[in-house]
Amino acid sequence: MNMVLLYGQCNMNAAAAAREYAFQFGRPGVRLPSRNVILAAVNRGFEDGNLIPVLHRGHGQGVAGRPENDQRGQNDERVLNAVEVDPRTSIRIISREENLSYSFVQKVLKRNHLHAFHYRKVQALRPEDYPLLMRFCEIMLNRITEDDTFLDRVLFTDESSFGRDGTFNVHNHHQYALENPHLIVENKHQTRFTTNKWAGIIGDTIIGPIDFPERLTGGFYRDFLENRLGELLQRNRIENDEVIFQHDGAPAHTANATVRALDQLYPQRWIGVPRRDNVPFISWPARSPDLSPLDFFYWGAIKEKIYNSEIRSVEDLEERITQAGAAITGEMLPLVRQNFVKRLRKCIERQGGHFEQFM
Repeated sequence: MNMVLLYGQCNMNAAAAAREYAFQFGRPGVRLPSRNVILAAVNRGFEDGNLIPVLHRGHGQGVAGRPENDQRGQNDERVLNAVEVDPRTSIRIISREENLSYSFVQKVLKRNHLHAFHYRKVQALRPEDYPLLMRFCEIMLNRITEDDTFLDRVLFTDESSFGRDGTFNVHNHHQYALENPHLIVENKHQTRFTTNKWAGIIGDTIIGPIDFPERLTGGFYRDFLENRLGELLQRNRIENDEVIFQHDGAPAHTANATVRALDQLYPQRWIGVPRRDNVPFISWPARSPDLSPLDFFYWGAIKEKIYNSEIRSVEDLEERITQAGAAITGEMLPLVRQNFVKRLRKCIERQGGHFEQFM
């Protein structure tokens, strides 16, 4: 009861209540409640009006305060304290170290609304990246606000490499059977193969995926921009003089020949990473894959489909890429654009820092 009263006195701050409890009642031999234990007691009070854990036996209900209930409460506290000490622990570790059953630990965590949240891999940022990311997002939002057609005219482009092994998550794949079929998935093959693809997204149109060399050179890329890209746009009934071209800072993208070609093809209408005298219409920030629709949507959707089983040959890989690309339709792209704008705002909110974990 004391810890719940202190919780109220501390303006419902469990950490402050735990400190105050230790100050008022701490003495040798007394086990002090952690913030999680205090929150658990408060939650029980809200849920069933009982601050003391109640042990359920069969179809009946134990009486609060009996020895077995005291033991139950102590075990609950041990679980919650373990999480308090190391939030990155696991149910299995707590079960082993506290000599409690796996299911009991799981139920305690669930009853106290404690969830296991996964880490997200993100691109490492440098200190100088934050203001550049902020500036880009602000410029893009201003352009979108001033011109309703602006975002529809941006041709987002990117390249991606696909290999034989890819990412096959064994935890997401299984096979039901009466007996164990002893399934395996081979990886790290001695015979390896890769393929490189280019793709673009503009408005409700997806262009590609198009074959690109594994080692992209400035000469090949310039030739692609000057000759092939125009044909692809025309085939999709897109006026080249309306396009705002975007790409990232890959070496072939920032080569002098590439920049000259972009200035001729898309004067004051291209977005890229600035290099010395290379000044694009809008500067694309380095290390920002979470802002590219190709990265946060298109390539991920394709790879999720093609790596759901073992790839046997380069022909198999190519066929899977083709089929996965065909399954992504223009009907999906309005939501992608909405997500892009949301990402711009979230990036500003995070002052140019990592934001995907808050989406």
